[in-house]
Amino acid sequence: MTQTSSHHSIGFHFSSDLSYLTLKGAGRHIIDSHDYSWDNRNRSGDYCLVQCCIGGEGALEMKGISYSLLPGDVFLIAIPGESRYYLPAHAQYWDAPYLEFSKECLPLLRKIYGSIGPVIHLTQESGLIDRMLSIYDRALHHDFETFFENSKTAYTFWMDITAYALSCYHREITKIDHAKAYIDQNYCAENLTLDLVASHAGLSKFYMCKEFHKKYGISPGQYIKELRISQACRLLVTNSDYTIQEIAHMVGYSNDNYFGKVFRASKGLPPDAFRKQSNHYDFMRTVYETQIKSDLG
Repeated sequence: MTQTSSHHSIGFHFSSDLSYLTLKGAGRHIIDSHDYSWDNRNRSGDYCLVQCCIGGEGALEMKGISYSLLPGDVFLIAIPGESRYYLPAHAQYWDAPYLEFSKECLPLLRKIYGSIGPVIHLTQESGLIDRMLSIYDRALHHDFETFFENSKTAYTFWMDITAYALSCYHREITKIDHAKAYIDQNYCAENLTLDLVASHAGLSKFYMCKEFHKKYGISPGQYIKELRISQACRLLVTNSDYTIQEIAHMVGYSNDNYFGKVFRASKGLPPDAFRKQSNHYDFMRTVYETQIKSDLG
């Protein structure tokens, strides 16, 4: 792999042993060689990459799906992972600022995948492209003098890009979004099938599965399973009066033995053990993504 670059890359070494989200590296490359190609399946390291296109064109392949990267587009991926990014044959160059983050950002990465997928178009009004360039410039001029300043910058960036991705999701409702919303509302139904979801969205099952995976980075069948297990975890922790069998039925499993097998495969322990290890507080408070306003007063 070769590349032409008039810019630089900067890495960070930390003396702290705290497990906080951090900026591990930053850089900017102007790529004009078609030998430029990163296959991430066997790459070393354990981090997340956010790479933008501010000129020319790039390309990303992820789990068999291809994405064109035009000015304003940014992709977010975990490394190593099932992805590859490269300069496409028809493109003359790719001006690509990038930021590398520690694996503590993975939950936010998955949140973004669940709403809009691995590629986001950043408008100029969002300020996020300017933010990426500013972080690169600060890294280049050694402006991150402490571990905490580095971590603060990393957290702020991820909070802002996650909020932006979620706002994009709410602005761009498609038939695939309707399919996901139908699953979100009916995951507890024991008769929920992909045929039923596709029919509700007005799509063929094949097309729905393909586009659902393309947008959310997960198959609809796997999404249903993960949603059911997630809701089961919530019920196990917050409702001690419910039996395992009752919770199984509440999240869409008619057979509590099968529910136990699925739960254990996902969480590494059976539902009753999960409940016991989680129940060590006197009170449990539910924290929501957005504030719920009271109608009282």
